[in-house]
Amino acid sequence: MARFANVKAPYLRLTDDRKYGTGTIQRDFMIALLPVILFAFYKNGVLVYLDGNITLLEMFYPLVFILAGGFLSTLLEALFFIVTDKSVRTMKALGTKLSVSYAAIPGLLLAMILPLYTPIWVLLFGCIAATLVAKMLFGGFGYNVFNPALIGYLAVAFTLYGVIQDAGGALNASEVILDAAGGATPLGALVEGQGLSYAALVAPYGTLWDFFLGTIPGAIAETGSLAILIAYVWLVARKVIRWYVPAVYVGTVFLLSWAIGAIAGADGVWFPLYSILSGGLMFGAVFMATEPVTTPRNPLGKIVFALFLGVFTILFRFVGDLAEGVATAIVFMNIFTMPIDNWTAVIRSEFGSKTVFAKGAGRIKKPIPKYVVKLIVLVVLIALIGLYGVLKAGGMFSASILPFAGRLF
Repeated sequence: MARFANVKAPYLRLTDDRKYGTGTIQRDFMIALLPVILFAFYKNGVLVYLDGNITLLEMFYPLVFILAGGFLSTLLEALFFIVTDKSVRTMKALGTKLSVSYAAIPGLLLAMILPLYTPIWVLLFGCIAATLVAKMLFGGFGYNVFNPALIGYLAVAFTLYGVIQDAGGALNASEVILDAAGGATPLGALVEGQGLSYAALVAPYGTLWDFFLGTIPGAIAETGSLAILIAYVWLVARKVIRWYVPAVYVGTVFLLSWAIGAIAGADGVWFPLYSILSGGLMFGAVFMATEPVTTPRNPLGKIVFALFLGVFTILFRFVGDLAEGVATAIVFMNIFTMPIDNWTAVIRSEFGSKTVFAKGAGRIKKPIPKYVVKLIVLVVLIALIGLYGVLKAGGMFSASILPFAGRLF
């Protein structure tokens, strides 16, 4: 009988430390968000104020917007408890419920990945989709199938993105003045058909160092790769996430982007670096792909999940004409979390089994075990999706190298 190597995330208490549990994990997660939030405030508030393009009061808007997301998410969850839970009839009971459901997190994350000039009512709409639909209707914290913040983001992106663009979009006041790319973010410039050239995709926004620091157009808090890296180190050190999940995800996107660039004639590593430092890849890899409820729980499952995220992000971003691809890939893979967990847990269990001996018959050679077949199926599937994405995207961006790829696929 297979032994499933699962943990009990998100509910967790270490038997050797009764003070360590879910509350500690969520506290460490909130601490990890601080450098990213502070960078968002610095980039979209402080720097723009120092440039003389906004007032002192307007400088605090990015910070207020992010906190508003957390407040709206908490308020909506409180109202849900009041309406649906008969045991919640006092403020103390409500406070107890909210203290163990971590209601602010979906709204905070959602606000951080939305454009700067998203109207508050659009943020409220996204919080409704994230908190009420994706979280509470599935049973609340620990029972949701999809990442709540990403469901809220996709609900906004596919229904109200035009409203956000009309309100001002992602560029802050200083970026609007210095805009050299027609209001497009770095990934938006790629989708608009600028081609794979450093001059078109990187130079209008500075250098790759600017991409790493995060001083490029994008959502409020998703561009700060350095701040996200600091958060990543903290989360790994505190054992909140496994280090290899973001590493495998980002590494897969890097390698596949390098292959696309090689096919399309974009020599060097600038294009794969551009690919991983643009948009919400780093943010999604650290804060979304490691979410304990909606992603696999055993180590092999986490690796397989991250590999699939990498190939689907490439597919959605470069082939599917989605300016981002990260949110779509993560939500799509949330559907397969349980099958991946089951398959990979059995593989890990059977992989560790010993050779069987029969009494008086010596060593018996076992036939090819089922776990090998399952492992081959996963590897082939990941490889085929990745190969399709690379050849298709490479053919689309190249007029001379592999011109048949676009027709063949």
